Amino acid sequence: MIQSFLKPMLPSLSNELPEGDQWVYEVKYDGFRCLLYWDHMNVIMTSRNGHPLHGIFPEIADHLKSIEHRVKHLFPLLLDGELCILENENKANFEQIQKRGRLKQPDKISHASKTIPSSYCAFDLLAIEDEYTYQKSFGERKEKLQSLLQQADVPCKKISIDSRLNYIPFTLSRAEILNIVEVDQSEGIVAKRVSNKWISGLRTNEWIKVKNLKFHSFIILGYDTENGFFHVGVKKEHAVQFVGLFSHGISSQEKEALIQIIKKNMKSRNGTLIMIEPSICVELSYLELYKNHLRQPRFVSFRFDTSWEECTWESLQKNK
Repeated sequence: MIQSFLKPMLPSLSNELPEGDQWVYEVKYDGFRCLLYWDHMNVIMTSRNGHPLHGIFPEIADHLKSIEHRVKHLFPLLLDGELCILENENKANFEQIQKRGRLKQPDKISHASKTIPSSYCAFDLLAIEDEYTYQKSFGERKEKLQSLLQQADVPCKKISIDSRLNYIPFTLSRAEILNIVEVDQSEGIVAKRVSNKWISGLRTNEWIKVKNLKFHSFIILGYDTENGFFHVGVKKEHAVQFVGLFSHGISSQEKEALIQIIKKNMKSRNGTLIMIEPSICVELSYLELYKNHLRQPRFVSFRFDTSWEECTWESLQKNK
């Protein structure tokens, strides 16, 4: 009997996209990683941590039940994919999926499933007809997945934002995928070695994740001595607005030097947070602005060539 839950295989993060004819490229969507089990009786959706998702996103299960007559001869099935709320065919909305994921009351879940519907975007096939397929190569698994979804009457050339079930295609062209994620502001790219086998719970170098990062200059506002985070902001009208904090990416020497400068130029202190007047600028990478705060900010460099007045809210908004 096919198990409905395995721990997903995970990609390794890199700043470089691998090249070569053994690699293919897929758009990375910003949603909930989700294993989907489907048989004559059930649609069971589980997160990467094993939490059930089918009760929170009932529109997926309802749609699958409506089309199961097309593929029931292939049951049971186990798919790997991303549960998303799509903005366009190559970008998912992180804020909306987070809101949906927090809903508990049945009436609110029902309303949201109609007004902000999600899509299950499948990129791998782990079992079909009561047999595991994950020891086959990625190329073979992808071919079987495409055939399955074509039988389910799912378009396989491109993602449809109006479909509850989608197939994530791949491209052999590095230039094409880079252009796609830049134009549509996708979360990133996953490169997959065609020969890879799917291994439960493994973080593998056979899948490489490259984020579609943004870069901008920010003003250092202070340092928290308790948690080790630097606070940053931008100039907005006649004030400075906090937009996030960071600790990653900065070397131990750079960090210690910055801490000493902040301590020597302390303007005020609020508990463990030491605040300074605007003067020091740093460049950070980040994924996007979420509720006016930086997602996954990381230190890149000091910007000694930049005045703090140049680090503006307006330029940050244009950086989307």
